[in-house]
Amino acid sequence: MQHYNDEKNKAGAKVLFMIAQMVVLSMVYIIVYTSFVAVGYAIEEYGLSLVMYFPVFVALVIFPILLYKYRQMFNAGKMLVAFVWTMATASLTIVLLYVYIAQITG
Repeated sequence: MQHYNDEKNKAGAKVLFMIAQMVVLSMVYIIVYTSFVAVGYAIEEYGLSLVMYFPVFVALVIFPILLYKYRQMFNAGKMLVAFVWTMATASLTIVLLYVYIAQITG
């Protein structure tokens, strides 16, 4: 019969959270890549400047930093809060990138 072990459960939760963050990071980076492509097309089509890449570049740089902060939060014991912030930040990043692309092309 197996006994309940807090250390094994915490280690397993850390691994699952890291895997979830990797999946979320890859999904957000897919959107970031398509945003780079869309901004490139908008620059060609509408004659915009290269500065239009800046918001997409900011999302590319800031999102992994935030994921690192959320991992620290998770390791500090705020597991549910870290997971919610991870998902909320990913959703907000995706929505803001789509709104940005819609603004520069519309």
